[in-house]
Amino acid sequence: MSGTHQLAVGWAVRFRGEPPSPDTLRRHVRARLADLPTLTHRVDERAGSRPCFVPVPEIDPREHVRELLMTDPREQWHSCLQDVLARPLPAGHRPPWDLWLIHGYGDGTGAPEYVLVFRIHHALEDGAGHHYVLRTLFTPRIAPQRSRRVADTSANTSAPAESGGRVSSRALLGIAGDVARSLRGSGDWAVLRRPPTGKLATAVGTAATRRLVALSRALDTDISVVFLTALTGAMRAVAVAEEERPAPLALLWPLTVRTGGERGAVGNYLTMVRLRLPCAEPLPLRRIASLSRQLEAGRVERRMRTSRALMRRAPLPMSLGTLRLLMRPRHASLTGTYFPAALPQPALGEARLDGALGLGAPLPGQLCHLTLLRYRSECTLSVVHDTAFGRGADLPELWLAALSELEAVVRDARE
Repeated sequence: MSGTHQLAVGWAVRFRGEPPSPDTLRRHVRARLADLPTLTHRVDERAGSRPCFVPVPEIDPREHVRELLMTDPREQWHSCLQDVLARPLPAGHRPPWDLWLIHGYGDGTGAPEYVLVFRIHHALEDGAGHHYVLRTLFTPRIAPQRSRRVADTSANTSAPAESGGRVSSRALLGIAGDVARSLRGSGDWAVLRRPPTGKLATAVGTAATRRLVALSRALDTDISVVFLTALTGAMRAVAVAEEERPAPLALLWPLTVRTGGERGAVGNYLTMVRLRLPCAEPLPLRRIASLSRQLEAGRVERRMRTSRALMRRAPLPMSLGTLRLLMRPRHASLTGTYFPAALPQPALGEARLDGALGLGAPLPGQLCHLTLLRYRSECTLSVVHDTAFGRGADLPELWLAALSELEAVVRDARE
């Protein structure tokens, strides 16, 4: 599935039931706009000044909520994404987001269903913000979240008034180390250092949540580590297929710095950690040990707390400059994230939501972004990759194979 590259991120969900009319969906979205500040702002990038968020007083849902009627059946609902991926986001005076109603892709023999695809410019919203939009649109109303002063805040940082908590010296050293490594580059892996084409493609794979939960319990770790361990195995298989020597691979791992009251606030509340996927290691248990150390809970918490404090206390040029260095493509060849979606009884009218996946975007200069989204009984891996990295299409299948390999290792260890 391919389309033109743009920094558009979001989610896709499937509903079981008759699709609403476009006007019904537009009325539903309009009724929730007061609780969704990210949908009522645009990014102003005037020459000579730093980008800022500007409120748009009047939103016309017809410019953002669109319909796509499929004329040919599709085997999988997520194969419809290709028909939206190439479309440009609304631009100019309009907030850069859209919501696509896709239906008609079934063969007519099963129960009715439809897909909603939400996309927004990454400067306005991060993964936690996507979850807030999804929850606000399709679950019973929740209390609006306090938003920061968006009109005079940079589009690439977060600087609410709170002090942000304590600063850890160990976390500061970790940030400094990551910044230093961003100046050196991410090492080998010629397959990931090809010039981007600017065209994106997607690939999707799904595993039962119970499989990842069982592995995390058996290995005394969490689903994030299981996900990355299987990804390490998948990328090792890519190296072998490309006749490259498997080598450690740098990956950017986003961490949120949002507080509880900022769940729906405008902007990108993220910092990045550079992880090292041990792709040169042939033994799965050693891979998981390496990743468990890197994602040790105390270490992650210190990094989040320290990053939050720096974003609130440091001068803006310093916090912006540090974040930009951490997000340089030379710093890491891939970006990956895991997100558990907590949605109590999501519905739209009589239709019930029963499938979801995240839509990331490679950072400029990168070739691949991976999201594992957990929703109820399924964990869905979505890969968004530049077509220069053709092996990206194979990653879901390779990831599932590596997951099975890890399960076999666990079974053997018990016998």
